Amino acid sequence: MRITKADVIQTAADIADKNGLSNVSLKVVAESLNIRTPSLYNHIDSLEAMLREIAHNGMKTMNERMMQAAIGKIGDDAIKSAGITYLNYMIEHPGIYETIQWVTWHGTEETGKIFDNYLSLLKTLALSCNFNPVNIDEILNLLTGVLHGYTTLQLRYAFTKPDEVRTSLSTALDTVLAGLHQKYDQHEKEHL
Repeated sequence: MRITKADVIQTAADIADKNGLSNVSLKVVAESLNIRTPSLYNHIDSLEAMLREIAHNGMKTMNERMMQAAIGKIGDDAIKSAGITYLNYMIEHPGIYETIQWVTWHGTEETGKIFDNYLSLLKTLALSCNFNPVNIDEILNLLTGVLHGYTTLQLRYAFTKPDEVRTSLSTALDTVLAGLHQKYDQHEKEHL
């Protein structure tokens, strides 16, 4: 069977999801593909490049899923739906999510572009909430912090009690959004 770059990246991603990022190595990936480690260099430049590919693919998939989850929804419902989808992706792909966190420190220009797509999606959803556009950067910082922080802190519970964690995230987003509306609603500021 001929091995492709996609096979290498998928195998490494599967290993990360099953065993954690710390257990992904070129040797382990090669063994899983039944090839010798040097043969991997026909498809990738280095372990770091392979991890970036995993993270970039994961980020793109997560962005796409969040966008799909928000279709047909606006305002708070769209943000909550995208947020739950973010959490679900982490539950389904903990190793890829861990790789995404790794790439925030080891990323490239491409990493930045993919992250900008994520921010653009959240910005569109936040603007559909009628928040004052002047404050959108503050709002995005809070929303991204809540999504990342919450999912990271709940990681160990998310696998054993996923429904409880989803409900808790939904409640947390309700609380955050209520505060954001109180402070940043466009309509409220226009009438003060």
